[in-house]
Amino acid sequence: MGKKRDLLREKLRTEKKKIQGMTREKAAGYIWTYYKIPIVGVMTVIFLIIYFVHAFLNRPEDTLLHVTFVNCYEDISEDSDFYKNFMEFADFEESGEVYFDSNIFFNLEKESDYANTYFQKTVAYLEAGTTDAVVCQESNLKGLAQGGRVLSLRDERVEKIYEKYKDRIVEYTTKEGETVPVGINISDSPLLKGTKSYQDGCYLCVSAYIDEPDRIDNVETFLDYLFQ
Repeated sequence: MGKKRDLLREKLRTEKKKIQGMTREKAAGYIWTYYKIPIVGVMTVIFLIIYFVHAFLNRPEDTLLHVTFVNCYEDISEDSDFYKNFMEFADFEESGEVYFDSNIFFNLEKESDYANTYFQKTVAYLEAGTTDAVVCQESNLKGLAQGGRVLSLRDERVEKIYEKYKDRIVEYTTKEGETVPVGINISDSPLLKGTKSYQDGCYLCVSAYIDEPDRIDNVETFLDYLFQ
């Protein structure tokens, strides 16, 4: 351990001498070229912490349902027919807010998009318990599942959803070879089929951090709405 520490100190001293002999512009270029990955990693962690704290402290207490739509270009705002018809369909007995967040854009087929600010926001909102479900493309579903942020549909909390939609289940295979049901194929929903946003398929997954039975029931109600 001590030997490794000494080697690290020696390397740092060598790098410091190199940089001291450069102009400011060359030093900045050198640091970015050789230390870009750790710099981006540290910045991503800091960004995620800030987003997580903000999401946790500002989590609305009267939320009935919060669904994140990734790469959605359709109008699902509170003024849209999609939103209004859902509220009419759900006919909630309790008062509260329903949020459809469509201001999220990333593609986890690209390694670089794991550092995307929209993706970091999505992660923060999931881990803070703000987001209940995510609607997205298959590559994004599997990227979220890889990070452990998607609830296995074998979980007893979503037993009713699994039984009702088990013929639409999408599975993810972990590095250990375990097959986990992580999403529901909603591509042929009459309300989503034919949209420009999800021409290549559309999937819904439930947050691994969902903990309120009423909000789980409301995710089920949203699924029922999509296939009414």
